[in-house]
Amino acid sequence: MATTAIGEYSCRWPNSGTINGDTMIKRVGFFREFEPQDADLSAPSIHDAVRPHGMDDESGILAYLSSGTEIFSAMGAERDVITGDEWLPGAGSLVTDGTWMWPIELHHYVKRHHAELPEDFLATVRSTRYTAPAVSRDRVEEIVREVFGGLPFATGASGKEDTGGFFSWYLSDLTPQSCSRLLKILDTAGLKARHPLTGDISFSRTGNGGGDARPVRDAGDLADLLADPGDVDIAPHLWFASDTFTLVRVRRLDDATAVVVHELGDLQEPEREQVVAALVRALDQLRDHCRGFVLDRAGRSSRVAWDSVICEGASPTAPLPDSVALDATRFAQLSGFNTMTRTSYGHLTVFTRNPMVEGQP
Repeated sequence: MATTAIGEYSCRWPNSGTINGDTMIKRVGFFREFEPQDADLSAPSIHDAVRPHGMDDESGILAYLSSGTEIFSAMGAERDVITGDEWLPGAGSLVTDGTWMWPIELHHYVKRHHAELPEDFLATVRSTRYTAPAVSRDRVEEIVREVFGGLPFATGASGKEDTGGFFSWYLSDLTPQSCSRLLKILDTAGLKARHPLTGDISFSRTGNGGGDARPVRDAGDLADLLADPGDVDIAPHLWFASDTFTLVRVRRLDDATAVVVHELGDLQEPEREQVVAALVRALDQLRDHCRGFVLDRAGRSSRVAWDSVICEGASPTAPLPDSVALDATRFAQLSGFNTMTRTSYGHLTVFTRNPMVEGQP
């Protein structure tokens, strides 16, 4: 699935219609049960859409839903609203073909429950032979402005030394073997240590023996350096495309916990969300070893400000990021997140910020 950028997700139920005479994006699959606390009661019910059998071309419809452009990547997961027996990672993420927009979990409900979709959407799907067209950057920006009214996470950095957009996850048992597994999972998710054209593995070094980025040959050596960098700061380049990468840094807090920080501040908004989407995919594979994570696209807060929150259950003192997750099995009281939306994600509780709500910090 292709990915690109979008602003902070402010509403699961944007209205359809026109803006200044222009046709707005069409919505499909926004059933009211997906977001009951903000449900539009005029929206259709998923229970009315369930069918005992799929259509003859259901596999093609599923292929189309999977081939759209992901324009927002949500952190966390939601339960199947029909059975309650299955978690859907990334539920709340949005996908488009440039004409239609749908929640990413729609694929699940069509596949498992044979949810019936509107005929005008199915006509679009069939006319393309079940492959969603590519969506241009200009069209994505139009959809962003229409649905979200801008990109509120594009500004607001606090000016502290270690700010700038970042995604940090707190992992246990970081060894050369687990670092190697981490690199493999990130590679599968779309963030590759090897440059897609040259095959080089590059990283920057600061501290003793530091210097500019240089090519290395062995990914195993890179995993060893990440697990035990000594007094040298190692920042590998993870490539999403030949001209798009994020730097990765490891901070070891103690013998049991290390923080893997992906820098997002130097990425443009479309590329930034591509990287975030890949990290969401990787996180789902490493969730059992994750003690918590923080996503702060705009760098509103200091990266180290979250160490005590994630590791000790302290209340946050920094401005709230886009998302933060804590281990609910370790901390019975999770305070300081009353203005954020709460969802479960395995053993983690994920809090999501909505900066477009009036008065939210």
